[in-house]
Amino acid sequence: MTESQPQEEEEEKKDMFEKIGGRDNFSKVLYGITKGVAGLFLDAFTNLKIKGKENIPLHDKALLTTISDNIFRDMLAIAQLSGRQIHFMLSPKLIRHQIAGPILKTLGMFRSTESKEDQEPVDQVFEFLNEKNDLVAMTPESKLDDETQLKSMAAIIKFAVAGDAPIIPLKVYTEKIRLFNIFDIDGIVVNVGTPIKVEKKLNRDKYRPQRYELAEGILKIIDSLKISNQSKSESDSEEYGK
Repeated sequence: MTESQPQEEEEEKKDMFEKIGGRDNFSKVLYGITKGVAGLFLDAFTNLKIKGKENIPLHDKALLTTISDNIFRDMLAIAQLSGRQIHFMLSPKLIRHQIAGPILKTLGMFRSTESKEDQEPVDQVFEFLNEKNDLVAMTPESKLDDETQLKSMAAIIKFAVAGDAPIIPLKVYTEKIRLFNIFDIDGIVVNVGTPIKVEKKLNRDKYRPQRYELAEGILKIIDSLKISNQSKSESDSEEYGK
């Protein structure tokens, strides 16, 4: 292989993306197709329910967050909240996966930071929020211990302040349903909370205690979005049974 061949291949790829409006446009088209197929599947086989969808902005930027029990399930469900592309911050291990990684990156996903000196993901968040006015989702996993979840949420607050974006807490969970009046399955519910505007001062070191206090409050809100609806479902079931 000559030295010019890799360059020629790169030029061919560039030409291909230019023909369809650039990489960003290709990413949005692929994202839309994937979202549409996933939506059909979730509607048909999980009876997907979305509550509080009106809390997702139609045009403005926002930072969506939850504690994820199942990252792929939750990602596909959260994607149904808006017709706009949502950029998910995912674990570096997932983004580097030999098969899933390239697909996820093409869909507009990006990796989380690996150290305090790791600036690339931070720059990507600011690009999505400040330059493109997009939606970004950060979804720490439920398998993390409580302290790590708290630190992750405090970091999300710093991103929200720097990006001048509201934080929108949400919860993805399952509830028992009867599919086609035949099968008992776990239906999926997405419950979206009220947007939270974060004070700019919380990014300062001297307000660290208040930042962590808010982080703890957001974690409680996320939990309540599941608990309150489960209580309502149980109440409705009791009422139905009378």
